[in-house]
Amino acid sequence: MTTNTAQQLILQHSTNPVNNPGYETKTDKVWARAYKPIKKVTSHTMTGTDGMTHANFEEAFLPLQADDQLRFRQRAMPPNNRHWRLETEADCENWFHTEVANVVLSAWHEYPAVTQTSHTKPITEENIAENVDCVFSVRVGNTRRTVAIGEMKRNLLEEDWQDGTIVSASQKKLSQELRG
Repeated sequence: MTTNTAQQLILQHSTNPVNNPGYETKTDKVWARAYKPIKKVTSHTMTGTDGMTHANFEEAFLPLQADDQLRFRQRAMPPNNRHWRLETEADCENWFHTEVANVVLSAWHEYPAVTQTSHTKPITEENIAENVDCVFSVRVGNTRRTVAIGEMKRNLLEEDWQDGTIVSASQKKLSQELRG
């Protein structure tokens, strides 16, 4: 069996075939209406000639630090070979956790360790009634601190995000939810 590093697996695309029937998630959360819509968008993705969305991570993230090299050298295992059909949000969550989070978290097993929880309340001092799909956190002393929050949607972003503007009502609602 080949041993991979976290860096090797993070830098490659998932090789498992995906059937995406194109179903859309709608969003209109009452709590999000209290937030103003995002007016100016900086997109780090583009739609290629193949119709696929491609991300430009080099410009979206901060430069790598010395400790990132330590994490990149961690041993990692690729996802099992399988086929995916993204029919429901749960299918999308399963795909994301298997094909993306599992690979990335191999680099964050320590230095510091990142913990993933699913379908839980965000880590905050405020009392929030809603659950989120996933939370990635680190422990700082006796306190957990949020690194990232994930909320799964299906085929929700429209092309106006690529232009840096949000025009349609459904996209404005999404931007309010992202702000919240």
